[in-house]
Amino acid sequence: MRLTAILNCIDKCETLADIGTDHAYLPIEAINAGLCERAIACDIGIGPLKMADFNIQTAGLQNRIETRLGDGLAPLQEGEADCIVIAGMGGMRILEILSAEPNKAKNAKLILQPQHDLEELRRFLHANKYNIIEEKLAWERSRFYVIMVARFLSSTENEIAPWTDAEYFLGKIANAQPYYQEMHKKITGYIDSINDETAHALAKKRLKWLEEGMNGYSRVDS
Repeated sequence: MRLTAILNCIDKCETLADIGTDHAYLPIEAINAGLCERAIACDIGIGPLKMADFNIQTAGLQNRIETRLGDGLAPLQEGEADCIVIAGMGGMRILEILSAEPNKAKNAKLILQPQHDLEELRRFLHANKYNIIEEKLAWERSRFYVIMVARFLSSTENEIAPWTDAEYFLGKIANAQPYYQEMHKKITGYIDSINDETAHALAKKRLKWLEEGMNGYSRVDS
């Protein structure tokens, strides 16, 4: 499950912020597992926050989990959270959230679970000096989800070595062959319907990268 996989990426921290918390399942489980001392559950919707408040009170955690209404990282104070989770949104939406409040994310461990646009999010993270520490897979509802763990480079760390185009597309995921197989099947299913020559050539190139990934190459070239 995605929830379990995300929890497994959280190191013990002081304050966890869950952006787009929905029903606050993640902060409740994180507190119960001893992964954080307190949590801030943020959401842009009043309805989800009402349900989050109900679930938090039912769990008896109202003194340790605070709900806040607002868009993205806006409800947080700078430096308030040392671990930030943004899950269940598109990659472009996640990068918009990080772009809007960059200083609020720079001192925190980021756990990101984009629904799509993974390549764009990876490129954004590197372009903005976030190191992608690891990527993990979660299986839920008959599909794979990728979870990215990232952190802003400190002043003492080296610059990020650039990835190839193939690596930005595939990611660097351990034991990813089943995930690559699923992606390969998906692209194969629609490639013949692509009329634009440039888009068709890119799809063929991506199929090649996926085949190399399925064969276990540790690095594929662009």
